[in-house]
Amino acid sequence: MPSLDPPGGIIPTTPEELTPAWLGPVLTRHGFSAAVESIEFAPLDVRTQTSELLRVIPRFQDETTGFAPPLVWKRSASDPARREAFKGGYAQEVAFYREIAPRVPVSVPRCFVAAADPISGEHVLLLEDVGPDRRADLLEGVTAEDAAAVLAELATLHASAWGTRPVDDDFARYRPFFEEHAATGAAFLEAVVEGDVRRRNAAYAPSVGRWWAELAAAPQTRIHGDAHARNIVFPRKPGRPVLVDWQAWRIGAGARDVARLLVLGLPAAGRREQERELLDGYVATLEARGVAADAGAVEREYRIASALQWGWAVTFVRHEAVWDDDTRRAMPELARRAAAAFDDALAWLDRESRQS
Repeated sequence: MPSLDPPGGIIPTTPEELTPAWLGPVLTRHGFSAAVESIEFAPLDVRTQTSELLRVIPRFQDETTGFAPPLVWKRSASDPARREAFKGGYAQEVAFYREIAPRVPVSVPRCFVAAADPISGEHVLLLEDVGPDRRADLLEGVTAEDAAAVLAELATLHASAWGTRPVDDDFARYRPFFEEHAATGAAFLEAVVEGDVRRRNAAYAPSVGRWWAELAAAPQTRIHGDAHARNIVFPRKPGRPVLVDWQAWRIGAGARDVARLLVLGLPAAGRREQERELLDGYVATLEARGVAADAGAVEREYRIASALQWGWAVTFVRHEAVWDDDTRRAMPELARRAAAAFDDALAWLDRESRQS
């Protein structure tokens, strides 16, 4: 595998620093031989709250022999406070592309450079621009067909480390954290969600620690950690969806990825209609990848992880001041989907309890 180190150890922070002299050696070691004469930078119609993105288009001295795909340059936020807040995520994503992506056959962009400075918080990811015809949208979400394709990728990721030792955690901390932020999010949620927000919160708080503990007792694996619609790219040519934004990858229960995708990505009615078939497809892919998955256990873990999406909605409101326009537009619907999934999960868990 070619080196992913930046030439000279230099992490560029501005277009003036990402020069032909810097980019040329990167492309050479990845198999592109012609010299880079100039670089065109273009904005990318993709928003992120943690990083900044630019499209990088190399121009060559001899266009008949020199060719490389357009690239996406992902760099740290220019705002020092935001860069400091997210530098752990930058290092996490760099580690994914350096250590995990080369060994796991999950569909991700080809990586040319991946480096992070833990002191300054600066980082660089130079990725192939997969050039979507369709990039999934937070509000529109995904179709059931798209969800099935994404679940196949997630199952491939999960199967690669199924049975990993769980990470120690203090599950008791989840309740006070939730209760601390429930009051902050109450006004927003009461304005956009049908039903009694306070009743849901009262049911959620005493259960959250137990639910997280149960997921930690399930088979652990590598998970994406934030597998919602905006982190999925559907490329121009027919083929596999591409998973992006790996800042939140971690060790956890695979059901966490499944629930984030289906609960936030499908309207409640569509999720209820399709989730059984989608779960079956996810389990089938795990089995095809060599995992002896217990379908009943996977469903229970999925229901618990679905209930936890309500906690995400409640606590995510605390970030309202820094939401981008897409997030602000989508959050009312995402909160409604999370509320519906919470109600459905409680009903499912209650039926299971009464039947046992």
